[in-house]
Amino acid sequence: MTLNPEDHVQITQLLARYCLTLDHDDIEAWIALFTPEAIYQVYGRAFEGHDGLRRMMAGAPGGLHLGGPPVITMLENGRAETQQNLLFIDRSDGATRSAVYTDELVDTDDGWRIARRRCQFIVTDGFSDRPAQ
Repeated sequence: MTLNPEDHVQITQLLARYCLTLDHDDIEAWIALFTPEAIYQVYGRAFEGHDGLRRMMAGAPGGLHLGGPPVITMLENGRAETQQNLLFIDRSDGATRSAVYTDELVDTDDGWRIARRRCQFIVTDGFSDRPAQ
């Protein structure tokens, strides 16, 4: 399927809002970017649904999320896949982590939403479910 300009803008804005809502510590606005049954895979665990996302964020460090432009692949039936790189800077100590997000998105009545996100950290040997120590 071909990516039309409207979907490109909406998906790019969704992923930009992802980073900015986290930077502003607006967890409820961040959760609203996901479908109610979303699955988030990070640190070798899967967090399911909006309640699972809230639990995940309760233990997550705050900081700056610098997301690169996404690569978007349109699928049929209002679905898309994206990949996006990320640089995270922890506000408590300035430590950095780099990662790649792989997403499944769906076009809902409320616009594009994240149905599944996997965060893989970039480490010396390639990608890992956990950041380098």
